[in-house]
Amino acid sequence: MCGIAGFLTKDSTAFDSYYVIKRMTEILSHRGPDGEGIEVFQSPKFGCVTAIGHRRLKIIDLSEKARQPMFNEDKNLSIVFNGELYNYLELKEELLAKGYKFFSSSDTEVILNAYAEWGAGCFERFNGMWALAIFDKNKGKVILSRDRFGKKPLYYYKTDTEFVFASEIKSILKYPGVIKKPNYDKIYRYIACNYRYVDIDEKSFFDNIDQVPKSSCVEIDEYLNITARKYWQIDPSLIKEEIDEKEAIDTFRDRLMDAVNIRLRCDVPVGCMLSGGLDSTSITSIAYKVFNKRIITFSGITGEEKGVYDESDYINSIIRETNANFHFIRPGPADVVDTVNEMLYYHDEPICTVTWYNLYLIARKISKEKVPVILNGHAGDELLAGYWDHYHYNFYELEKSGNKTLLKQEIKDWKGNHGRDPSEIDRSKSYITNLVNNSTSEMDRFPDYSYCFKEEIIKKYHRKISLENGYKNLLSRRLYSELFYETVPASLRPEDRNTMSQSIESRSPFLDYKLAEYCFSLPNRFKIRNGVGKWILREAMKGILPEDVRTRKDKSGFIAPADEWFRTINRKQIFDIINSDSFNSRNLFDIKRVNEMFEEHVERKKNHQMVLWQIINLELWFRRFFDA
Repeated sequence: MCGIAGFLTKDSTAFDSYYVIKRMTEILSHRGPDGEGIEVFQSPKFGCVTAIGHRRLKIIDLSEKARQPMFNEDKNLSIVFNGELYNYLELKEELLAKGYKFFSSSDTEVILNAYAEWGAGCFERFNGMWALAIFDKNKGKVILSRDRFGKKPLYYYKTDTEFVFASEIKSILKYPGVIKKPNYDKIYRYIACNYRYVDIDEKSFFDNIDQVPKSSCVEIDEYLNITARKYWQIDPSLIKEEIDEKEAIDTFRDRLMDAVNIRLRCDVPVGCMLSGGLDSTSITSIAYKVFNKRIITFSGITGEEKGVYDESDYINSIIRETNANFHFIRPGPADVVDTVNEMLYYHDEPICTVTWYNLYLIARKISKEKVPVILNGHAGDELLAGYWDHYHYNFYELEKSGNKTLLKQEIKDWKGNHGRDPSEIDRSKSYITNLVNNSTSEMDRFPDYSYCFKEEIIKKYHRKISLENGYKNLLSRRLYSELFYETVPASLRPEDRNTMSQSIESRSPFLDYKLAEYCFSLPNRFKIRNGVGKWILREAMKGILPEDVRTRKDKSGFIAPADEWFRTINRKQIFDIINSDSFNSRNLFDIKRVNEMFEEHVERKKNHQMVLWQIINLELWFRRFFDA
């Protein structure tokens, strides 16, 4: 886990290439405090200079043999790599059998030799998270690649004479002459259309800086010609309606256990973000009970009301059963603005929700405890139908199938298990019907805050968003959109920035691609049954999870009570921001409407916590990156 940077330039006399790549690399020191490496390659044939830089966080092979940039045996390939290749031991055995030599025990050297053997086809064999750059000296090109889900970031900036890339935007901004402009389309979606629609493409909040697409590799030759190829996607045709129940549970369990096991591979201490929910508890329990790995747990608690903001009863159950070395963190609101300012330095872009404020404070605690690797439960809900609206998509599919008896039973169980308002079903049915008939869009599920903008901004940037994919089954279609466009991308971006700001590597077992492919091959009944979601996970974890966690029917995400914070302790800070000269000078917002919305929140007429958080972030982001 590290930070990488580099560039190709035709204008090799305009500046000192070594000095520039050093500046770009140094600003990534938080991603890799354990070492630095730089290489500059001259190419007289093409008149192009290629430079690559690396900041190292030591996780696997702590020796200097694993330093980067790393070269292969005949020195024609070099690499800078951010991430972890979890199946590197298996690939290493395969490459040894083909005659390759290894001089380190690192996963980086495995990547180099895998590329030498299979070319860009090697990425299809990798199980891990990565953003990397390989310089192929013989072919005169640079190969960039990102992992399947885009866990590791890789941004780029291109003109006719240069191609610049880095793990973080601030590193690219250190390159001479980079034009820095806000991306107003992205800004509009961030405020108006809910955070879920910010990460539906590879654009950043900076107009001319984009990301290398996830699940892809990009080749740049010394003429700066670019060729991109997608090496992986989940096939919608893999759903198996007829499948043996025991076989499905056993296969799911095996794949989840393998996903946890290979993510325990490292040469440093490992911890887990333990929320008390099914996903993180499953990971902690598997590590201890199956693989005899006692890991350190970190749990956040906010508010005083148990079952809403405090999951400590469930957390304590798993702590007792796994003999975990545990830590509780209780984030508070007093320094929200100062902390957001601090976070924005590392994030480079506005932060999607206040949840990540809490998780940033937890990351700081983990760093103080000297735990460089942390596991988390991200994506369990998106793979296995863990959110409230997933039930309604399942009801729609059951009704469409004509199975009225099962539909009636599932609705009855849903009402009994969750105590939700029954009118939700009719509202959801109306929305889903309109969605299927293309008379509404995914955006209509959430509050529309476009009215906060000036009319000319609305006219220029408002558009409907459609997230089509190949699934005819509506629940699978919903889960796919969340996994690749909405909630998961919106979580992976701040998760990476939060943890890397503290030099921590974050690993997500549920985002193992083999596990994801298997989950998407399962029909709905393995995800939702008897009025509860994540059915197959509950069945697979019998005898491994504490029963009070395995059978719990409620869901309480790690939420901060920001609605109350913004009405009380942070009220004046927010008022000052939305009435500041700088906020007004953006010429984006209708200040009167924003103040009316804020008053509605303060007077408890409506809860506008989400958009207030986003407005705070956006203004502080402008001040840091454009006003300074």
